[in-house]
Parts: sequence; C-alpha cells; structure tokens
Amino acid sequence: MELTDEVRARMDVSDDPDGGLVVTLAGELDLASLPAVASPLDELLSRRQQPVVLDLAELSFLDSSGVAVLVRIANHFDRVRTRSATQPVRRVIEVLGLAARFGLEEH
Repeated sequence: MELTDEVRARMDVSDDPDGGLVVTLAGELDLASLPAVASPLDELLSRRQQPVVLDLAELSFLDSSGVAVLVRIANHFDRVRTRSATQPVRRVIEVLGLAARFGLEEH
C-alpha cells in the first residue's frame, strides 16, 4: 500500500431546497482522512440548528472516527435524516444501533 497526499474523503455542504442543509460525504471517512473534513466540519458545526440531510451515496467506508463525525453532526443539529447510504456504510450504522438517530431511510 502506497501512502499519497491524495484526498480520501470529502465533505460538501449545500442548501436543501426543502429547507435546512444537505451534507454530502464522499470517499473513505476514517482516522487517516479526518484532516480532509476537519475544516468543513468545523464550519458546519458553527451553523445554527436546522434540519440536515446526510447524503452518503458516495461514502464507501467509515470506521469509528467516521461514525464520530456523523454523531457530532447529529448531536449538533438534532433533526437529521440520512439518504442514499451505501451498503457498507448502512451496515455499520445499523450494527451500531444508530439508524434511528441518523434517520436512515429504508432502502
């Protein structure tokens, strides 16, 4: 395995047409990739409480560090809904018993 400076995770925040925010996470969200999302996460967590949709369609992997990012978002915004989670990510969320907390949509 080769170590590179390639960004392995990405977080984008946009306005939801229905009100609130859409937070899109992509790539592999783990301990090694946390620096790539640290700045957008800090900016996100500085916003006022509002509904948030987590779009996880492009998130291929997350470890406990990635779960911690999702928990921080859910704790800050309270009203969170998750859509389009990939199967590996969905499985982690379900096994940890966090599906209801993250508002995980049925497949």
